[in-house]
Amino acid sequence: MRRLVTLALIVVTSSMFAQRTYYNQAVNSCADKSSEELINKCIKDSYLLNYDFTTDKNEVISTKKIKKPIVLIAAATWSAPCFGQIPALNKMVEKYNEQVEFVMIFWDKKDKISRMQEKLDDRIVLVPASESDKVEKGNLDISGFVHKLDYPTAYLIDKTKKFVDVKRGAIIPNKKITKDQATSINVSELEAFISQVVN
Repeated sequence: MRRLVTLALIVVTSSMFAQRTYYNQAVNSCADKSSEELINKCIKDSYLLNYDFTTDKNEVISTKKIKKPIVLIAAATWSAPCFGQIPALNKMVEKYNEQVEFVMIFWDKKDKISRMQEKLDDRIVLVPASESDKVEKGNLDISGFVHKLDYPTAYLIDKTKKFVDVKRGAIIPNKKITKDQATSINVSELEAFISQVVN
């Protein structure tokens, strides 16, 4: 009887894991999809594999060791919306740092991120592209994590490492929107985004 129960547990567990789709597999299988299809049909509900990211401080952070939800942001210093999002992002870090891990992966190499780095909250883990990473304007492959969307893009990953949502872009000041208004809109959008994984 004990063997039968053990066998049943193995079969159930195996089938649960067999049904999981992992992020890179999902992204690679949807190469011909539009951005919206890539997000809604491929990325959402896929799972994060382990990635060992080397930070700007030359420390390695493994995603499997992060026990809380993750906001993983793809950024580039040449992107005005990435700079425009910083005040709102810093407010979210101030509010949710205990509940959420904030990680920012960069299109840029370490020597190019200093201007953005000095504006960001120190609690955000910064991961610049290394010499071995594949970097093109449309694609970023950093430590094996493949990003094919625009900048900034925030990936919301829950405690189980499932991709819950993806947020693209940020509001920047212009002739019709002041800096304060842009920040307020960005705060509101990030708040709604992050609230999906916090209590």
